Amino acid sequence: MRLLGRDKSNGRGSDRSQLVRIFFCTDLHGSDVCFRKFLHAGQVYEADVVIMGGDCTGKMVIPVVETDRGEFEIEWVGASHTLGEGEELADIERQIANAGLYPVRVSEQRMEQLAADPDLLKSTFHEAMCSRLQGWLDLAEERLADSGLEVIFTPGNDDEFDIDPVLEGSKFVSTPEGRIERIGDGRFEMLNLAWSNTTPWDTPRECTEETLAEKIAALAERIESMENAIFNIHVPPYGTGLDNAPELANGQSMKRGGAVSVPVGSYAVRDAILSYQPLLSLHGHIHESRAIQELDRTVSVNPGSAYSDWTLQGVLVDLEEGKVARYVPVTG
Repeated sequence: MRLLGRDKSNGRGSDRSQLVRIFFCTDLHGSDVCFRKFLHAGQVYEADVVIMGGDCTGKMVIPVVETDRGEFEIEWVGASHTLGEGEELADIERQIANAGLYPVRVSEQRMEQLAADPDLLKSTFHEAMCSRLQGWLDLAEERLADSGLEVIFTPGNDDEFDIDPVLEGSKFVSTPEGRIERIGDGRFEMLNLAWSNTTPWDTPRECTEETLAEKIAALAERIESMENAIFNIHVPPYGTGLDNAPELANGQSMKRGGAVSVPVGSYAVRDAILSYQPLLSLHGHIHESRAIQELDRTVSVNPGSAYSDWTLQGVLVDLEEGKVARYVPVTG
């Protein structure tokens, strides 16, 4: 699918050669198939900058237990599988990886140790998480190093701090968490912040609204031209249609089967956008709240996430000096 071809006018008398096109997606949560789609998005959509926003890691390991008979036992999608080495086993491991989880081969003895030791299970999970992320960074460099694309990864509130050294170790992918990054040949300044307001899930990077406001302000003060600024803040602004999630009872269970939605975004983020009025703001966090809103001058985007369906949701944004020329949600 090709959109917004650069050899045509955009209807506003603009020269497309002067545009910077961003492809932005978020909340891949470890999905291998969605990441591989991300690698193709820049070419498919003729982008200049591709951004994989926060919550890039998965949520758990799935043990693949090797028995003393040389077979492998796996619990997957509600069924028990006993398989020998071969394509059927490899296919289930791919399914697990595409769903954003981490298949880890272990012996029966190791499985007993994992079941008895929460700290060992946690360290095994972190090792698998960092290993996949390192593989993604290596693959991005292998596939895109000669593409001319600017490639950016940023974490989100669900991502453990263990991944930060992995991200920062890349010589190709830019990982600008907690700082201002110039993109589009330096024409646009992008503020990057993974943190969210508090959630029921006690995630690694969450804080009070007051602290979040301070974090945003400390970064915003470094921006030279708000007219051409982008806020890449994982949590969306409160009450904007970008932050509607199922209402919860008792902290975690959904009321009425998730049929009732309420805003759960950040007041601090909303107030910062309305106060600073950047050109564009990019968000994620709430998978089911795919939306684009104009908050006064600022175009605010949440492309949503359907990673569990192996679907990559994103948005294309064409930027000119001082204006958003066009924005288009895309799915692949």
